[in-house]
Amino acid sequence: MDDLSDFLRQRNVPEETIETLEHEKDGREDVFESSDVVFVGDFSENEQQNLDYTLPVSPQTTPPSERVKRVLVVHRGQVLPELMAHFCDDGLQDVDIKIQLVLPDGTHEMAYDDGGVVRDCLSEFWNEFYDQCATGNALKVPFLRHDFGQQQWESVGRIIAFGWAREKYLPVKIAPVILEQATFGYAKSDVVENFLKYMPESERTVFESWRSDFNSVDQEELIEILDNHSCRRIPTANEILQELAHKRLVQEPAYVIEQWAKILSPAVLSLQDLTTVYEALQPTVRKVVKSLTFPETMNVHQKDIQKYLITYLRNSDMQHLCLFLRFCTGSDLFLGKEIIIDFTQIQGFQRRPVAHTCGCVLELSVHYDSNPDFSSEMNKVLESNVWVMDII
Repeated sequence: MDDLSDFLRQRNVPEETIETLEHEKDGREDVFESSDVVFVGDFSENEQQNLDYTLPVSPQTTPPSERVKRVLVVHRGQVLPELMAHFCDDGLQDVDIKIQLVLPDGTHEMAYDDGGVVRDCLSEFWNEFYDQCATGNALKVPFLRHDFGQQQWESVGRIIAFGWAREKYLPVKIAPVILEQATFGYAKSDVVENFLKYMPESERTVFESWRSDFNSVDQEELIEILDNHSCRRIPTANEILQELAHKRLVQEPAYVIEQWAKILSPAVLSLQDLTTVYEALQPTVRKVVKSLTFPETMNVHQKDIQKYLITYLRNSDMQHLCLFLRFCTGSDLFLGKEIIIDFTQIQGFQRRPVAHTCGCVLELSVHYDSNPDFSSEMNKVLESNVWVMDII
């Protein structure tokens, strides 16, 4: 536990949380009596065996009715290190997990976790992971960190498995080739296509020109880009691109893939076609608009707000679509949730969109004078990135 404690202190995790995890390793009774990680319900002998932290990951799972319930306490702004610390325990597979989010000032968010809090926590975790533990552009590739060892990477693998099993959530910015190798043992997707989406737009344009017509590409710029990727050969054929893609997406993250494979191989049994899953999870305007459910009977003002909302979504880019989904459902991916629209009479300074992520309900005031008025307020709410779940 010393290595994990040092890792958490380097990540500025509150000392209270570190002490909780240390007690958890020493004994389950200590955690139950004095820590922020709370067990709810009766504990039978069988359930105590399921909580043993040495329990190996296995395809067999305990029936939901027999699962022990546990609340994981996670602080806003520290979701990445704290959730990883919780999932270092490989006995969480047969535990019914709820998440309690804590605000930076130390107060607990009032929201009851019926799915929305888990989705929100997963979204925040992976956004932090992309920024701090991966490189790339449209697609990301994990990189080795000196403060991440086997325990930490296995924990990330368990979070992938948990997100898929619980909410059908996958980190779609991770290159499919990475997850395919961890899950199936080999890459099903085109490695070169993954590599092109990994690199910056400027480099991608040069490589695509190289693939289509080698003589038309700027040789000096091409050589400079290849040198940045540690290429030691003169560019004469597209085989070099295949070799560079294999090096970046297969060889360099091999250690991470090895740790994830221990978890994902038995855990994600229902996952056969990763490309199809990735496409289904990607938000589009059409998917989001079709997920909206309005009251069957609406007056003139409500119909105006309906038009404002649909127009807003049709004009939104991918970033704002993801923000809208996270605001309404907790997830920045499209999970097929129906978004129910309710109308309110709130006006003046109190007027604002209100969302209930567990039920995927969006409350909108009917007191907007125009589409720009509606769009401006919606953008302010979504771009503030300060959403407190305070509705029980």
